[in-house]
Amino acid sequence: MIINKEGKLFGKISIVDIAVILIAVLLAAGIYIRFSGSSNVVVSSGEKIECTFKVNNLRTYTVDALKKGGGLYDKTSKEYIGDITEVKVEEGNYKVNMQDGSFKSVTPPDRYNVYVTVQFKGKSGDSGFFTAANKFLGTGGSVNFTTKYADCGGIVYDIKNIE
Repeated sequence: MIINKEGKLFGKISIVDIAVILIAVLLAAGIYIRFSGSSNVVVSSGEKIECTFKVNNLRTYTVDALKKGGGLYDKTSKEYIGDITEVKVEEGNYKVNMQDGSFKSVTPPDRYNVYVTVQFKGKSGDSGFFTAANKFLGTGGSVNFTTKYADCGGIVYDIKNIE
């Protein structure tokens, strides 16, 4: 008989002992796989990165507040993203669904689309760009941000390494 009445394999090893050893081996293998190997996310760090956010249909007050410049921070985590280097403004617009199913572009009064350019030191990798606080930024991603004078949200319009 392989297992005797005391629950020991070949009369020497307990089934519970085997289960504990098996769990320990699987746990060690999982930890090894998780924390070893090549990391393909971060390629380099300390790079100078320029990111442009597009914010749609802002009021004049908010546009003027963004033009004051200063630091830009993630609204949720309060982490520093970078310094505003440029603010470009164009007429705001949005599309309205008409009764016939077509869309019409409308320019609302006193509303502006704003391109806020920010520079920061960060990291670039296969999947995109990361701020010094490890916040991921990729083209098309949305970001809610705050400055000393304004809170708003936009999308990453363009992002690239500079120099």
